[in-house]
Amino acid sequence: MRKVLYAFLTVVIFCIMQGLFGVIAVAVTIALKQDQGNGISPIPLAFALILSGLMTILICWKGLRTIELPDTFNCRNLNFSWALVAIVASLAGVFAGDLLTEIMELPNMIEDTMLQMAFNTWGILAVTLVGPVVEELLFREGICGYLSRNGMKSWPAIWISAILFGIIHLNPAQVPFAILMGLILGVIYMKTGSIVLTSIIHVLNNSFAVIQVWTLGDRAKDFSMVEWVGGNTAAGICIIVGATACFYLLRRFWEEYPTITEDETEAYNKNP
Repeated sequence: MRKVLYAFLTVVIFCIMQGLFGVIAVAVTIALKQDQGNGISPIPLAFALILSGLMTILICWKGLRTIELPDTFNCRNLNFSWALVAIVASLAGVFAGDLLTEIMELPNMIEDTMLQMAFNTWGILAVTLVGPVVEELLFREGICGYLSRNGMKSWPAIWISAILFGIIHLNPAQVPFAILMGLILGVIYMKTGSIVLTSIIHVLNNSFAVIQVWTLGDRAKDFSMVEWVGGNTAAGICIIVGATACFYLLRRFWEEYPTITEDETEAYNKNP
C-alpha cells in the first residue's frame, strides 16, 4: 500500500508544483503586460514547466526517494540493435495514436499555447528536451520503476504509470495518446532498466510536433493528419497497420531483449 501511495504522491507533488509555478507565470505575464488574450506568455510558461519539473524531481529524489539518480541514466543494459526496434515500434504507435486521437475529435484546450511555445527558444527547450526527460524521471523511473523495485509485477506497474501519465496531461486531446505512449515507454523502460532510451524516444516525439509546427506555420492549427493520409478509411487502415506493427515489435522486444546477469551487474558496479 505504501508503494502505491508514494506513486500517487509523485503525481500530487507534480500537480502542486505545476500549479504554483503556473500562478507565478500568470503573475509575470500580467506584470509584463504580455497577455494579449492568448493566455500565458510563452517565456514565463516555459520557465514554469521547467522549474516545476525540476522541483518535483528534487523532492522525489531526496524526499520520497522514489527516483534513483544517477543509476537510471546507466546504459550498461542498452542493446543498440534492439534500441532501433524500440524506436521503430514507438514511431508506429505514435503514428497510429495521432490518427486515432484526431478521429476521436477530443477538445484541445492548450493548442494555442503550444503553438506559441514552438516559436520561442525557451518554449522549445521546455517542450522538446527538459519536459520529456523530467516526465521520464517521474513516470517511468519514479512511478513504474519504484513500484517494480518494491515488489509489484511489471505489467501492473506499467499500467499504473501509463494511466497516471495520461491523467496528468489534463487536456482531453492528449490523455488517450499519453496513456498509449506511457504503455510503450513503460515496456521499454522495464526491459532496459533506465530512462536513456525512453527519453530519446520522448524527445523525438515532442521534437516532431515542434518541427511540424515550424513546417506548416500558420496552417498548423488547421492541419489534419487524417485528411493528409487520405480520409477516414485510409486513416483507419493506417491505424490498424501502425498499431499491429507497434504491438508485434514491442512483443518481440519484451520477449527477446537481452538482459544482463547478476554477475555482470555486480562486475559493472565494481568497475563502472
